[in-house]
Amino acid sequence: MFFKRFIICFTLALLLPIFSSCTFSDPIIDSLPRYTSKSFFTSGGFQDYTDYAKYTYDSITVQDFEASEFFRTVTYADVEEILLYIDNFEEWVQITGGKLQANYDFDKSVVSKGDFFYIKTKDTYGKYDDYTVYYFDVDVLTLYYFHNNI
Repeated sequence: MFFKRFIICFTLALLLPIFSSCTFSDPIIDSLPRYTSKSFFTSGGFQDYTDYAKYTYDSITVQDFEASEFFRTVTYADVEEILLYIDNFEEWVQITGGKLQANYDFDKSVVSKGDFFYIKTKDTYGKYDDYTVYYFDVDVLTLYYFHNNI
């Protein structure tokens, strides 16, 4: 009995540092300088979930985005495509409700030429079944993160 408890405690002592050091890493966000603050809201479960986050920066430059292999400058042609994803995302925010809906504060009127964006989709699904949109508003130095996986 004592030996079994010892083995369990010893195993947990070895594994706890491994599990506690695991952190979520996002290569797209990591391609930019360190953000100043982050707000993150989610709704859903294991596979079907909707996430919204805001990352604010004290200073970030056009060169930081140019150095990233992901982000592109928003053109007039991109605005419509970005807004289609945001419209779909907002439909899911309404459906899911809760804290996500209570804290969702993105204003679509800020989507404009000269900002930066990246859209990541899973090709094996429909266009709006599994996507992530990163949108950086240069006027307020805020990166918005929209993720939906139905």
